[in-house]
Amino acid sequence: MRYELARLAPSRRARTVLPPISASRGAETDYTNALRAMLRGLADEVQATILPEVEAEMARQRMLTQDAVRMGMFDRLLDVALGLALVAERTVTRILGLEVDRHTERWKASVRSTLGIDIATVVRNEDLGDYLETVTDRNVGLIRKLARDTSENVRQAVLNAILQGRTAKQLRGDLTDQFGISQRRAKVIARDQIAKVTSDLNQRRHTQAGITHYVWSTSHDERVRARHRALDGNEYEYGKPTGAEQGLPPGQPIQCRCVGRAIVIFDGERF
Repeated sequence: MRYELARLAPSRRARTVLPPISASRGAETDYTNALRAMLRGLADEVQATILPEVEAEMARQRMLTQDAVRMGMFDRLLDVALGLALVAERTVTRILGLEVDRHTERWKASVRSTLGIDIATVVRNEDLGDYLETVTDRNVGLIRKLARDTSENVRQAVLNAILQGRTAKQLRGDLTDQFGISQRRAKVIARDQIAKVTSDLNQRRHTQAGITHYVWSTSHDERVRARHRALDGNEYEYGKPTGAEQGLPPGQPIQCRCVGRAIVIFDGERF
């Protein structure tokens, strides 16, 4: 539902911008934990089914050949990976739904505390149904890709160990490295996607309310990249390029924690 927030305000105020609505650290943590649980399950499967067979062949044959390893066990590993991904998808879908709820309440509270307007009758979660479906599909794709890629990396590590004549101990080290890479990737996905969802929701709630401009606001800590620190406090119009990577709005560049703070415009002047 679209409405004009400026017209609902009881009176004009001195120049101000609405408080920022930042990404939820709790949601990021829950998302990361869901992906890490998936990866732990996959690592357990490798430990239980892949390594015993490969190490047994290594013990029997001094020079192990690729033919000595059943390729079917990697098909099973992929099936397990996708099954674990499905569990993670369900958890992340729930997290995204809760983030929509949280953001809606934060948005209503922000407007109420700053402008004295109760917008409960014009703001509904149902307005974001299509968006929630789209962002869920996007995240499901990322989760499945992580599961597939990790499974494939295990297969490649085993085959490389065979071709290069590596020991069982070296293979275990290689697999530990591969799962470490996947764990770090999981954390990046969680942080980046929760930030993007917050950015999307900010823009959607702002534009639904007739807000066209925003102030770029960083997290104001030592982790803010120099390029974004220089943008802090700058005003931009939705749909127009910014000074960030590829002209993207706050929260959209990879791992960007910045947000847009809405500017309410009365009669062409920003207050």
